[in-house]
Amino acid sequence: MINKKFEAILFDFDGTLADTSFDMVNCLNILLKKHSIPEVSSDVAKNYISKGAGGLIDFSCPDLSENKRKAFISEYLNIYKENIFVKTHLFDGISEIIETLVVNSYKWGIVTNKPGYLVEPIIKMLNLYHQPHCLVSGDTLSVKKPSPEPLLYASKQLSCDPLLCAYVGDDIRDIRAANAAGMFSVAASYGFIKNKDHIKKWGSDYTINSPLDLKNLIT
Repeated sequence: MINKKFEAILFDFDGTLADTSFDMVNCLNILLKKHSIPEVSSDVAKNYISKGAGGLIDFSCPDLSENKRKAFISEYLNIYKENIFVKTHLFDGISEIIETLVVNSYKWGIVTNKPGYLVEPIIKMLNLYHQPHCLVSGDTLSVKKPSPEPLLYASKQLSCDPLLCAYVGDDIRDIRAANAAGMFSVAASYGFIKNKDHIKKWGSDYTINSPLDLKNLIT
């Protein structure tokens, strides 16, 4: 157990709460095939998901002009919107953790850079038994992580002091946002991380290897 009191746990979405890697990389390969560009391996490409559509395009097509890059991102998002829930699923242990949180009167929520028009239908199709108490998407505010503002906004939605919140994410931007917001930062090493050795340099308060490790925060 960790000697700190919490009232809420907030999660990043892609790579932390849900494994969206197959669908996101599959849609990238649909785009690449259409333009006669070599397809990419899911095991490699998924490590760029945390950087969003732009990160996936930059990884697979590094030499695009700015206008072409914008066009590819737009086309990719349209493809993804139509193929958004093929193999996406919660990471093993997430349902149990959410159940544990709710049973023990903790609040929980999602703070993601993914735009609302993409994340909201996925959450609906995941058919969560306990719905999040708040959802802050990438377009909820005018700023995104690593700005702490989305996390602070989420804490207000939960009526919870940021100091009593933990935030779980699989990217350095998540940890920076949580630290700047005064929240307890948790690095999810099971997520979409290219080099797991870098996690120790992120400055997180805690690192988990599985969602079930979060039970150490629930007292």
